Amino acid sequence: PTCRVMRAALLALVAAAGWAGATHAPARPVLVHSRLEIQPPSHIAAPETASAALRLRGGTGAATASYGVLSLLPPVVALIASIALKQVIVALLLGVFSGCLLLNRGNPLLASARTFDSYFVDALADRGHAGVVLFTLLLGGTIGLVQKSGGGLALATLLRGFMTSATSALASCMALCSLVFFDDYSSVLIVGNSMRTAVKALGVPVERLALLIHTFGVVLASISPISSWAGLQIGYVASVLQTVGLTDDPFLTVLASVKYRFFPLFMLALVPITVFSGKDIGPLSRPEFKSTAPRRPRATPQPSASDVVVDTAGGPLDPKPGTRLRPVNALVPFGTIVAVTFGGMIVDGAAKVQAMQASARPPLSLVSILSHSDSITALIWASAAGWLVSLALVLVQQMLSLGEAMSAWGEGLKEVLEPTVVLLLAWALGAVIADLGTATFLATSLRAGLPRWSLPTLVALLSHLISFASGSSFGAMGIVLPLVGPLAHALGNGDRAYLLHCIGAALGGATFGNVCSPISDTTILSVLATKCDLQAHVATITPYALLAAATAFLFGEVPVGAGLYGPAAGLLLGTGAMAGFVRAFGK
Repeated sequence: PTCRVMRAALLALVAAAGWAGATHAPARPVLVHSRLEIQPPSHIAAPETASAALRLRGGTGAATASYGVLSLLPPVVALIASIALKQVIVALLLGVFSGCLLLNRGNPLLASARTFDSYFVDALADRGHAGVVLFTLLLGGTIGLVQKSGGGLALATLLRGFMTSATSALASCMALCSLVFFDDYSSVLIVGNSMRTAVKALGVPVERLALLIHTFGVVLASISPISSWAGLQIGYVASVLQTVGLTDDPFLTVLASVKYRFFPLFMLALVPITVFSGKDIGPLSRPEFKSTAPRRPRATPQPSASDVVVDTAGGPLDPKPGTRLRPVNALVPFGTIVAVTFGGMIVDGAAKVQAMQASARPPLSLVSILSHSDSITALIWASAAGWLVSLALVLVQQMLSLGEAMSAWGEGLKEVLEPTVVLLLAWALGAVIADLGTATFLATSLRAGLPRWSLPTLVALLSHLISFASGSSFGAMGIVLPLVGPLAHALGNGDRAYLLHCIGAALGGATFGNVCSPISDTTILSVLATKCDLQAHVATITPYALLAAATAFLFGEVPVGAGLYGPAAGLLLGTGAMAGFVRAFGK
């Protein structure tokens, strides 16, 4: 009797709450086999039967009702919340919730339920999304295992023998960052902690080292096809491609967009220009920040990397005391990941091309193979192979027990858990935006008044501002990219190069905040790894970031968007302009 009374009360509460859809009949509470179920409105498919309506790789791409300017509410709420709260996850969640409020006639109870039981769940239920998440988690675990084995520290030890002056010390740091390209956190922490003492002995100020490892760590991870950033970027771009109805491979699209990421590429060029020219800009040009002891170290034989033994352990991913540092423990796992990724894409693509009917089968070439391959599947194979290889290495060398190895793998997985949640929420926000028709509204409203050349510039500017204000590149990508696809597709009349430019502008511009925002996690990690003062680091890196950003707009986004020349010419002209600026005004 108590259960019947509770069910009746709940039915009355649900009915009074008015669980209704946006345009159709209200949701009806019914009892099925003595179990209360809420039937959703007819225009919103139930989670178990939804195929396209709530498939979170862009949603339906069209709204069932016209919400007009109100369709802008989710991205605006997410943007304002990210700036005000400095919490990207909360900001994206509020953006999804605000969209659900519109879709469900302002009912907060139903909006809360749909935020989690439909949009958030379906963001992970999609097979392509699940593959991206699995790849990201497996790669994060592999990175943790490599760190625990001391592979990254071994690479640093290997390069110390080449450090004979301040310039060679900084060059060695750049080389080590290039080897630890797979993750920005790993690059900053490994290079900063392992090289700090050596470069300081050669008179390099910690502010100079912090700028270098921060720039290289973020930029290389953001443009590398195999990194902790790659999975999230592939997921974002896959959603854009599906929204505009393209079947292009998201992995290859991400790679093709690199040449349009002007800010990170110019930032990557600016640091070596100043290192090898011996001139700096901003506060680093002052005498107190100049290298004070460009001398050779004592002529004592340097031990090989495998002879170095770790004395103490700090965090959970630091090598155990007594661990011998061997570069092979980093080179082999990540070499395996790179080889299996591209090898897997070739095998998968070749099999699909050969399985096609002879009349429709293209010539068996590298281009046709890669264009028909499933990159996400290959990335899953590669990350799993890298994990197993790294696990085998530490077990065969008896560096870790199986339990210790799995514990390190779990710690590495934790490092990518937050970005994965951000990715899921960004997919959910993209689906809400698609169901509200936000992008369609913007494309219709702006198509007549927005010049074609200006969209890449506006996208890049918005990405710069959001990432700096929120301190999160991933959050900026998740807010901007869902709007980019339909706008670029409409303004560019289906031009693939134009769409690539807009995607590159969003992905490249979003790295600005991770490079110089004082609340960015990589900014904090760079300070911790180099023992540099936070204010000093922000003050010294900001002029570099501003110069690279100005160059990106003047020589990249605006002229390339206007069709004056291609991205390669823009990169060459911009790099030359920066070199001339450093030569003329640097000290």
